[in-house]
Amino acid sequence: MDDTRVSEVVKTLPGGDGSGRGGDRASDPFDVGVGSIPCAKASVVRPLSYPEATWLHSSGRPREVLVLPWSGESDSRGGKHVLNSLKRRAIQGGLRVHLPRVHFMASSIQQLYRQVTGDVLSSKDADYDQIRRGWDLTIDHYPKVILVPHDAADIAAGVRFAHESGLAVAVQSTGHGMLYPADDNLLIVTSRMTSIQVDAEARTALVEAGTTWQQVLDTATPHSLAPLLGSSPHVGVVGYMLGGGIGWLARRYGFGSDSLRQIDIVTADGVLRHASPSENSELFWGLRGGGGNFGVVVAMEFDLYPVPALYGGSLVYPEQTAGEALRFYRDWIRTVPDELTSSIAIVSFPSLPQVPEAFRGKTLVLVVAAFAGPAVEGEPWMRPWLDWQAPIDNSLREMPFSEIGTITNDPVDPVAEYGSSDMFDDLSDDAIDAIVRLATDSASPLTLNVLRHAGGAIAGAPADASAIGNRDASLYLLIGGAVPDSAALATVKAYIQRYRAALQPYVRGGVWMNFMNGNGDGARERVTEAYLPEAQGRLAALKAKYDPDNMFRFSYQLTGLGTQEGSTVGEGRVKPSA
Repeated sequence: MDDTRVSEVVKTLPGGDGSGRGGDRASDPFDVGVGSIPCAKASVVRPLSYPEATWLHSSGRPREVLVLPWSGESDSRGGKHVLNSLKRRAIQGGLRVHLPRVHFMASSIQQLYRQVTGDVLSSKDADYDQIRRGWDLTIDHYPKVILVPHDAADIAAGVRFAHESGLAVAVQSTGHGMLYPADDNLLIVTSRMTSIQVDAEARTALVEAGTTWQQVLDTATPHSLAPLLGSSPHVGVVGYMLGGGIGWLARRYGFGSDSLRQIDIVTADGVLRHASPSENSELFWGLRGGGGNFGVVVAMEFDLYPVPALYGGSLVYPEQTAGEALRFYRDWIRTVPDELTSSIAIVSFPSLPQVPEAFRGKTLVLVVAAFAGPAVEGEPWMRPWLDWQAPIDNSLREMPFSEIGTITNDPVDPVAEYGSSDMFDDLSDDAIDAIVRLATDSASPLTLNVLRHAGGAIAGAPADASAIGNRDASLYLLIGGAVPDSAALATVKAYIQRYRAALQPYVRGGVWMNFMNGNGDGARERVTEAYLPEAQGRLAALKAKYDPDNMFRFSYQLTGLGTQEGSTVGEGRVKPSA
């Protein structure tokens, strides 16, 4: 960008006279003073307001022109807030922002701040606490630096900054799936990168890093197309996909990650790479189930499916039917088609006003199901349950796919929970008795005891189709409890250990990593259960190639996977198993 173009643009601004004053300073509350401009030998005194930036963009003027000066004092939090506000305005107008040198942050953070168009925050910023927190309140971390990127270039700059500064990198969109706190490191919060492109003819969606499933639903369902999301539309797309993703269409179409077509990712060297079946294919294989171990995903494209209508909901039965209901469920799932995905749960509802009065403070059995089709096709498959016993509550109905989140109504507000996972090939009577005893024990602190039916398209894919293991398991178990404080956490942890020990004679081995909410230690210790032995070696090789220093260490750990050393620790060093 040369000086002439900068001058020409300044002169064309409304109120600009080319003298460096750019209009009446006193009338502009966002006028922040004069500063040096490292990217051009010029000074711009008056920053662009949002209408001006929009005008400049629509007029066809050069896009990479905006320089926001600042001459504030050291540690001026207000000054940085003004700059962040101005940057957002300009970006909305389609401009790339160039910043002068600022003096209110540590020198290394200054450098990052000048390189990005997004926001850079430290603990001194008023919105630091709001942005660092995610949905899972068990992760209460205090990053040294937070980057809220605007685009892939910002993410690449952030990763390079972390490498040069000796920081590890954590990524957070909604905060549903983080396992370890990013204390004293770099946290990249992608929540503002939410661009979505749906190609109705090709039946695909291309999304940016911070997109949620609700945003995909809002864009895709008007075309009668459905993504392979999970039970909650408020979860971020990327983290769900990297962990595999099991949802209400899983038996019909497979894991969420099975629908992926291509991924753009910034790896530990700060390079933006494209991964697909034909380019960086081994990386593409590992990203589908390998978690956030290889870099920061900036965008991904995946298939959408023609599901204009859905028949789903739940049937609720009394606690005392739990054993009989589990036996009935075991026999029933052997008869159902792949279009029907279901679960059975023993749920202890809290005594809270937001819980329906009929459920409040009670332990109940829930049979939850979704049939990929209209009620006329789905209802006959659920009728055996109505013939077995009249439910306390029946919410089964035909619905547009856009309402899929109402099947379970997962909590939207942040919660603190701790969970674990196991897998079964089948449910013996003894296994059912153990589950019922543990789930209905009056001393149990657990709120969720869920068995998800797998099989279908999940098991139909080749075992090495992606990094995900245990495709042939019949049932996935999720157990978890609320942990609002350290005492509750200790109680839930101890009970889950007891629960899992009692089930060891009946489980097949295996863990679904996306179910390990708040359980970083368990995820680390059991990572080998998530992958086949051959996959472990491939994942370890990918980790060594793309992240040799374990910069991305806040997902489940792959460093040392496939060796005899045992589990890994947060620093990225391998330690022997006890």
